[in-house]
Amino acid sequence: MNDRRPQPKGIDRIAALLEPAFPVRMLGFGLVYAWSTCIWDLPILESVGFGGPPQNDASWMLSAALTPLACIAGSLAGRTRELAEFRSMYVLAPALTSLGTLCVVACPHAPEPLRTLLVACAGIGTGIGPVALILLWTCLFARTETGIVETVVPASFAATLVCALVVPSLPAAVSVATVAALPLASGALLLLSKHALDTGAVACETPDENGHLRVRHANIARMFFVIFAVYGIGCMLPAASSATVPAPVEANATIVGMTFAIALAAAIVLFSRRINLEALFRWITMPFALAIICTPFDSQQAIGLSRVLANVVFTGIEIIMVLYFVRLAQKTGRTSTFFVGIGECAAYTGVFAGYMAQPPIAQLLAASALDAKTLCLLLVGAFIAVTLLVPRHDATLDADTASETECAGVEGIVAKSAVGKRSAPHPESASAQGAVAVAEALVEHRVRIARSHGLSKRETEIFLLLAQGRSRPYIRDALVLSKNTVATHIRHIYEKLGIHSQQELIDLAEGAFERE
Repeated sequence: MNDRRPQPKGIDRIAALLEPAFPVRMLGFGLVYAWSTCIWDLPILESVGFGGPPQNDASWMLSAALTPLACIAGSLAGRTRELAEFRSMYVLAPALTSLGTLCVVACPHAPEPLRTLLVACAGIGTGIGPVALILLWTCLFARTETGIVETVVPASFAATLVCALVVPSLPAAVSVATVAALPLASGALLLLSKHALDTGAVACETPDENGHLRVRHANIARMFFVIFAVYGIGCMLPAASSATVPAPVEANATIVGMTFAIALAAAIVLFSRRINLEALFRWITMPFALAIICTPFDSQQAIGLSRVLANVVFTGIEIIMVLYFVRLAQKTGRTSTFFVGIGECAAYTGVFAGYMAQPPIAQLLAASALDAKTLCLLLVGAFIAVTLLVPRHDATLDADTASETECAGVEGIVAKSAVGKRSAPHPESASAQGAVAVAEALVEHRVRIARSHGLSKRETEIFLLLAQGRSRPYIRDALVLSKNTVATHIRHIYEKLGIHSQQELIDLAEGAFERE
């Protein structure tokens, strides 16, 4: 494609050198989750006795309670306006998160009168700040071309993985400074990404020509409960285990689980036809059920496997949830703040409820009122029941898309291109008839080009859509193909035509027609 954008200057030029394949600056999204992974496991907190259950720490309790409230408040406030429209949030969100981190570390060392104030600041900062930062990132993703987002979001969790590997091995003071700097770095990269999107350095999402779709309120409620239940059940699992898991085993389980989840999420994005909750649950049902089954065994190998699988599920569902709700916002015309706020509220409410359920479950097990294996059997049954609530009809699979799929053959595309939009009136004037004749001739010309270069039927379908200026996400939706399949067909089309971009394809399809 011919790049008509002005040459980058200053910091844009440096950023451009650092991101030859995709916007590296957008990987800052993963730093938010890196922060949440590391903050409560800082070595300095363990040295002052924080190594026990997190429910015993007042700052954690306040943070865990405020986080879902912040999510739902953001969702309600974002019904008509994106959070990104409040410019002050770009500074307040990372600053509040970083300040809360420092207060968490300072709490155990402060005298009693000051400790209460620090606990309040820690809870507010770590409960509200990261939620705002996540919502700001998803506002950015809602404006970004879907193909870029589907690459960036899974890749950004590699930053989370790196931090989980590095931070625990750092000296206490360095680890604190690193974790406190993560939200600031994420906020800075967010501003750089926003600037790149505003200036055209990163492609924007093309508005859907078919109009906005409607989503049922019942489906939103069901999605909320499903996500809540999965996180809640997962956070109950440690209470059902009587085995003590050494810290290195726990850390390695987190690393292995996150690595596998990133690969799994990438596979879903590349090879699934649709990124929706139903597809997600087909992927996570087996590992999550196996994680529950392994929990009651005393073997450290079984417990380690359970932790790995749980991390796979939690990391994978977070990645796909963000992608799904951003896509849903684009399709429905609602704000991403609204949808992502609902999803994150469900997740964090489930986390809070699961941790709160651990003490009573432990008491029941200790009193022999409940057997661990029976508990896990009940949890497996509950999870299976929850999967039945996953909405089968998705707002991204509306009737317009189905119609596109039905006319995906060459003849259907030719007919559709000839008559224009479905809602267009029948031509009555001579000029309108002439315009239709030109459109028919153009499509026939494009079909001849495709056949002369030996394109297959599917490649011809994609060639015609590319010649109309359609994006890859549009083609995937219209023809019901995976991202990887569309990319492979486009690569073959370019090779057969001897071109390197969609703009060259359009020039080829239209230039020869004009000469005729």
